[in-house]
Amino acid sequence: MTHPDPDTPDMTGLDALFADAAKGPDLAPSEAFMTQMMESALAHQPVPVAIAVPWWRQALSVLGGWQGMGGLVAATCAGFWIGVNPPDTMPSSFDSLLNIEAVYSDSEDMADLLGFGWDLEEE
Repeated sequence: MTHPDPDTPDMTGLDALFADAAKGPDLAPSEAFMTQMMESALAHQPVPVAIAVPWWRQALSVLGGWQGMGGLVAATCAGFWIGVNPPDTMPSSFDSLLNIEAVYSDSEDMADLLGFGWDLEEE
């Protein structure tokens, strides 16, 4: 390990070149060159074009495409049919659906369940 490998190139000359380059003048581009380069680059860029999309295509994409529209139409038709012709087993009111009167017979408990009891407690 103390002897250098004969296959590796000698790096002392390369290090000397890097040291000389580091001592040299600053090679930063001038402001005029950078301005000209930016103007040329901006001139070659394409200009974005606004594409007018119809409102119904935007709405269709928001709803999930044609598959989402199909599901929405099916749910609307089912809801309309159930509303127009309800089954005989469906209760006629929301209270009987939850059976609130059988569970809560006290009026204060009923008010707490429905969310109207806060003003009764303050008195």
